[in-house]
Amino acid sequence: MWFDLKPVELDFLDTAPRRWVVKARLNAPRTAVWDAFVDPETWCHWFPDVLEASYPGSTPPHGVGTRRFSHVGRQYYEETMLAWDEGIRWAYRIDRTTLPVSSAHVECTEFEDDGAGTLLRWTLAAKPRLMLRLTGPFMEGTLQRLLARAARNLDRHLGT
Repeated sequence: MWFDLKPVELDFLDTAPRRWVVKARLNAPRTAVWDAFVDPETWCHWFPDVLEASYPGSTPPHGVGTRRFSHVGRQYYEETMLAWDEGIRWAYRIDRTTLPVSSAHVECTEFEDDGAGTLLRWTLAAKPRLMLRLTGPFMEGTLQRLLARAARNLDRHLGT
């Protein structure tokens, strides 16, 4: 069963009732990290629990407005890209999902050079439904561990 979320825009990152921001450092250079993020076929190799991701019906070049499909664990998501600033910022909203933990949801990843490596800043903005409201106090730690694991996996995937 699919659930529709409210179609919010990028400004929701600033106006959402709840925001979590976590960071991770990778050894890989920013261009390699960016390339892995925007290539959905790599996600199953490095992001925990991603089984499949794609841009269905879209041909390159991808960018703002591109639709993405992802299968993560037991959940499915249909998303729309809201920001595609080459090597700097990549953001999307969730349009539909099989697990509605929020009624509106935007995620944004920002990429910054950090010496020879990359600093990632991941922001999750949401209007939580009951399940996310109950787990909210634990979300920052959970997201931090998830991003740290993804960063380690991506460094390994990229051979750094």
